[in-house]
Amino acid sequence: MKERLRRFLTLLVTLAVLGFVALAGIPYLSVLTRVLLAGGGVALLIWGLWRAYRAFLWKVGRRLAFSYFLLGVLPIPLLLLLLAVLAYLLSGFFLGHLYRDAVQSMQGDLVAAAQGRLGAFATDGPPRRAEGGDVVFGYYRGGKKLAGDPRLPAVWPAWLELPAPLLLPGNYRQGDRLRTAPRFVSVPGGRPTMAAAASRNGSGVVALYAGDFDGELSRRADVWTEMFRSDDPDLASIGLEVRGRRVPLLQHTRKDQQATDAVRFFKQRARGERYWDKPLFWWGEISGPLLDLSTGRQVTDYVAANLNATANIVRTHLFSSAAEIDGLAWLTLLVVGFLLFDVYAAAALMAVFMIVGLSRAVNRLSRGTEAVRQGDFGVRIPVRRRDQVGDLQRSFNEMAGDLETLVATAAQKESLEKELELARSLQKSLLPSDLPAGSGVEFATLFEPSAAIGGDYFDVLRISEDELAVIIADVSGHGLSSGLRMAMLKAALLILVEETRDPEEILGRLDAVVRSNRERRFFVTATLGLFNLRTGHLRLTNAGHPPTYRVRGAEVEEILLPSSPLGGLGHNYAKAALTLEPEDSLVWLSDGLIEATNAADEPFGYDSVKQVLAGAAGESAIEIRNRLLAAVERHTAGHPLQDDRTLMVMRWSGTA
Repeated sequence: MKERLRRFLTLLVTLAVLGFVALAGIPYLSVLTRVLLAGGGVALLIWGLWRAYRAFLWKVGRRLAFSYFLLGVLPIPLLLLLLAVLAYLLSGFFLGHLYRDAVQSMQGDLVAAAQGRLGAFATDGPPRRAEGGDVVFGYYRGGKKLAGDPRLPAVWPAWLELPAPLLLPGNYRQGDRLRTAPRFVSVPGGRPTMAAAASRNGSGVVALYAGDFDGELSRRADVWTEMFRSDDPDLASIGLEVRGRRVPLLQHTRKDQQATDAVRFFKQRARGERYWDKPLFWWGEISGPLLDLSTGRQVTDYVAANLNATANIVRTHLFSSAAEIDGLAWLTLLVVGFLLFDVYAAAALMAVFMIVGLSRAVNRLSRGTEAVRQGDFGVRIPVRRRDQVGDLQRSFNEMAGDLETLVATAAQKESLEKELELARSLQKSLLPSDLPAGSGVEFATLFEPSAAIGGDYFDVLRISEDELAVIIADVSGHGLSSGLRMAMLKAALLILVEETRDPEEILGRLDAVVRSNRERRFFVTATLGLFNLRTGHLRLTNAGHPPTYRVRGAEVEEILLPSSPLGGLGHNYAKAALTLEPEDSLVWLSDGLIEATNAADEPFGYDSVKQVLAGAAGESAIEIRNRLLAAVERHTAGHPLQDDRTLMVMRWSGTA
């Protein structure tokens, strides 16, 4: 927490310094600082958004809900929007289709009118008076106009009879017959209109639509249509360049009369429905180019039509006029929509149940994990699910139970370890920590229990100024019980040594102590030696213990004293007396060293002890001990201990 606060304060100070430099107006440095501030602000914003995103989606329930929102909810309005755009586009394409049909219809009527007047003109001549109406005519013979509307050219427009180029919009083939695309022409009035020509035997007639061209197209297409040229000054300047042409993105400004006509057009087609009668659909069509009626030259790049219709108009032309077919179509759509809604509702309901169920399960697991982390191993999660999450909850409960058992076992083990450590320390305190030194004698020892507490024992007691009592013992068994019996023997020995100097009496009374334990029978092997420091005289008394070895130069003497152990059958204890020479060494050991086995289960053996000690001529007590231990380690090669190992080496220099 402190580290985060420190970083935040450092960031604030840095931003404050950069802000001061940016406001100071220092050339170059100020601009660089502004760039750094802008970059830092963007980076900070991205970092904040990322942290907010991670914090929001940290919980599994939120993540599932957000995923479902992206996959199951958000696509619905997007799909509806896409369908609305698609419906609008289809409606626009349909309006363009109605417009093109109206233009083709007008072109066909003009061609028919011109051909009809051509027949009358060839027999009766031109009319004597001016003709009225929306379609005006011009009569030509020999290439010159004889009569007709003054807006028509004085010279025969021969280009009107030529087929329209195939590249012009609207051209298409019907079988092998070429159908001429509608041509938009311009007369001195300036607005786009349409014309057609027919000729025979030097006579010709031109038909020109001179009425309300926009209104006529609107009536024929049943779509309000407003025509304008690409150079119309009323056209909005906002547009888009497409293939070299500028396509307007805004409708041109309507004049008052156009606005009035548009209102009248939609009012005549209104059905009293509020939204369906509003002109919601806007579309555009581009044709062209606009040609001069007299010469056929291009006046503008294109002629554009601004189409406007209501939903009722689109519905009237798009859908069937038969109520039975309409009803069947809508019923089919309603059934499919209902099925889709049912599927979506079932999926949404299942998603809600999954999100709530998984969220609750994960929250329970999270709370349980937090409780375990804080040391509460008794927490359990109620399991009601029969799926993978339920198996996970059951596994958590089993894990928590195992942890509770392990913690309890570990606590008991720790308590036991403490008690064993206390017993181990107590046992070590029973062993001599300050062996006699000087007076011409040197000791080296080893005590290595196979368990936490060992049953072996050795001790060196000073009986008088010139005499030592040396004892080594091995209690049967291992562990704590053997260690306690060893402590009992230690206490008894200390008392007995003070009372008598007779080794046989001491061992006999120790035998009585061993036999006094009636709860569980055990026995003890022991060797007791009384050594005179001045004379080198040694009295050995053995109770079933392994032999004692005397090392004199390269000679090794095995002092074997067969006898019965303490607490065993019989009371015969073997005795021996010998006198040491200066630089002699004595070696006492327990059977744990002799019986140490290797991987092939082969013991080290007595002969190996003698061979190792034979090479210890002139070595100190410590060197002899280390030599023997190294030989045993080489033999066992790391094989675990099977019994306690105890070793005691005494070297006498002969000077007290």
